[in-house]
Amino acid sequence: MAEPSIKKLFSKFIWLYFLVGGIVIFLLIPWNMARTSKNEYCLSCHYLQTHQNELEKSSHALDKDKKPIQCAQCHIPPTVGPKYLAVKSFLGMKDLIIHYLGDPERMNRRNMQEVARRFIMDENCLACHEDLNKDVKGQPLSEIGKLCHDAYLGKNGTTKHGCAGCHQNLAHLPEFDRRYLVNAKFAERLPLEKEKK
Repeated sequence: MAEPSIKKLFSKFIWLYFLVGGIVIFLLIPWNMARTSKNEYCLSCHYLQTHQNELEKSSHALDKDKKPIQCAQCHIPPTVGPKYLAVKSFLGMKDLIIHYLGDPERMNRRNMQEVARRFIMDENCLACHEDLNKDVKGQPLSEIGKLCHDAYLGKNGTTKHGCAGCHQNLAHLPEFDRRYLVNAKFAERLPLEKEKK
């Protein structure tokens, strides 16, 4: 009796190869998602160092546990699920395309800002800011702040704005937004490139 050829064996068990390959890929996805959500990975692109420098000088440099804020804490949904996979995949593909096919040094931050705010999920903000009636120091909000948060919560009208829609420039401060009085303290901590020299 002749030995079965390699070709015949391969074709007979092809489903097994696909099954094993599928399992390996399925097991690698969570590892890869976790690895690519770390600051070290995000900041491996040198043009993102500007964003990191801004974050370190911002009021959001540390989280509620006094640990340095990671990119994923603001930009990726906090729990793994369909939304997490969709956002992570979309942002990952966008970043890869910009990195390899675009010109990251010439990105328009004004355009980026509008898109980026859509990917700051309210649940990420609420993970640290649990009590919307008090500021970060535990003090009661101003009357206008209370009215705005009540509208956000649906207690006093409604608003379509999410957290990042109203609270802008808390972690990053592009040069063109430095002129606003509300950003003055942040701008003082963040000298312009020209001023550093």
